[in-house]
Amino acid sequence: MRENRLTSLTGCAGMDPGSAVISMTASTNLTIPQMIDALARTGDAVFVWNSEGDRVEWLDRTALDRSLTFLADCNTGRQLSAYFGEEHQRRRNQWLARPRALTGFLATHKIEKDGASYWIEERIVRIGGVDETAAFLGFLRNVTEVYAHQERLTYLACFDELTGHFTRARLRTALAQSLVSSFADQRSFCFAFIGLDNMMGVNHAFGYDVADEVLTGVGQRIRDELRDDEAMGRVASSKFGVILDATSREEAQERLRSLQRIIRDEFILTGSGPVAVTVSIGAVDLPEQARTTQDTFAAAEDALTVAKQTAPGGFAFHEPNDTELETRKRNIAVAEELSAALREERICLAFQPIISAQDTSKVVFYECLARMVDRNGDLVAAASFMPVAEQLGFVRLIDQRVLELAFDVLVSDPSLRLSINLSPQTMNDTGWERSFDRLTEEHPTAASRLIIEITESYAIHDSARAVERLAEFKRRGCSIALDDFGAGYTSFKYFKTLNLDIVKIDGSYIRGVCESPDNQLFVKSLSQLALHYGMVVVAEMVEHDEAAALLRGIGVDCLQGNYFGPAEVVAADTLRQNCG
Repeated sequence: MRENRLTSLTGCAGMDPGSAVISMTASTNLTIPQMIDALARTGDAVFVWNSEGDRVEWLDRTALDRSLTFLADCNTGRQLSAYFGEEHQRRRNQWLARPRALTGFLATHKIEKDGASYWIEERIVRIGGVDETAAFLGFLRNVTEVYAHQERLTYLACFDELTGHFTRARLRTALAQSLVSSFADQRSFCFAFIGLDNMMGVNHAFGYDVADEVLTGVGQRIRDELRDDEAMGRVASSKFGVILDATSREEAQERLRSLQRIIRDEFILTGSGPVAVTVSIGAVDLPEQARTTQDTFAAAEDALTVAKQTAPGGFAFHEPNDTELETRKRNIAVAEELSAALREERICLAFQPIISAQDTSKVVFYECLARMVDRNGDLVAAASFMPVAEQLGFVRLIDQRVLELAFDVLVSDPSLRLSINLSPQTMNDTGWERSFDRLTEEHPTAASRLIIEITESYAIHDSARAVERLAEFKRRGCSIALDDFGAGYTSFKYFKTLNLDIVKIDGSYIRGVCESPDNQLFVKSLSQLALHYGMVVVAEMVEHDEAAALLRGIGVDCLQGNYFGPAEVVAADTLRQNCG
């Protein structure tokens, strides 16, 4: 077989086909016989294409199944290329124009033939000559099954396998786009959850196959009543979500009520006979009642719950109470102020000292806390904006700004040690990671004086990821502190796996510690365990000398609290220069 192939290549562009070396990639060289045999064994049809005369000669066409034999009937490059479309021809011509290209040409083409679709992978390598005398070796492989599998996965990522409507995730994307458009056009619309009533009864009475037919039938009726530019999706086992282009509550209610009647009054025909179905609907006016997809889904769920409580076939609009409306307005105002503060660099640092329990005149390090300066120049406490920042995703940007400001201070004063808080949202934020990598590379000595405080909940809920991320922080020279220990899950086993440097005991164990033997036992046990692992123990919210003396006596290393110094926005050069 190899000799027959080589004979066909003899004299091609004056080359010795048995010894010529060609490149498939910049680092892979093969002789022509090696390439033919290797790729033919992996299912490639092989051909030689001579530019002179535009001749195609097939050396091995067995890889082309019966449905693709029309390709093997091509005797010229023009005929073969015609099946692959204009875009392919353009790319191939670009490659042909570079006669000294080190790599071969690789493209995948979709071919429509007799109502069927095929995916063909094509490789071409130059084996001799230039311009009109050039000769090429080509390989075709049928990769239809591979692409069909990929297309299936892509389809399932966007469309529900049973009903064919959007998945929950894809519907949220469509909802987000509608929200953005509504803000830009100042146009209202409606979102609704449509839940089938008593689907459990249908399952029990008819079986799951019939229940699936019912669900599919209801979904189709909903789709039939929607306009072409309106979206719907299956958001739960027996619940659909719809986006209605209704500019008023009255219009939305009329259309949704009509949909309820259509579903209720006409049986769903199944393989086991007709089934009567009703649906309950919970609707939301947008964007008046919600400004994010998360809030919209939550509001629609609340409204659907109210609708189902009335009777089967119930209907309700989301009706936020006065407190909810005020909270939403306040959140919107805070979000706008936060966005402007970040843009105008009005986020600054407040420094709170962490002092030595043995020598309260000595500052071990300072904790950096974010503060916002409003448009009037007044400081805004973190409690006023951080909850909203965490809810709306601003906390990642705030953490990044705090990181940058902390490095500015560390670089300017080599005597200081600082700690910064890292929220769980930020732990996986690529923007923060890029800033951290850049700053630690540029300022390694400053990185060695940075302490990163993580929360106990993150350490426990995402322990595998936490171990990986914290190890990277340590490689960069930073120290790791576990913040608010005892406030949540209190698991000592993570002390060893997370390789912590500092443990900060939550203030709930420190306030009133002098009067609580239980709290004293907890703090003492933790201090002894920390000593075993070589960690430093910090007690938070220390309120007076009596508590400080007690904590010192049971093994606490450091103290933090307003009694020793509140968090203050001050110039870095005014901080006590005795961090150790």
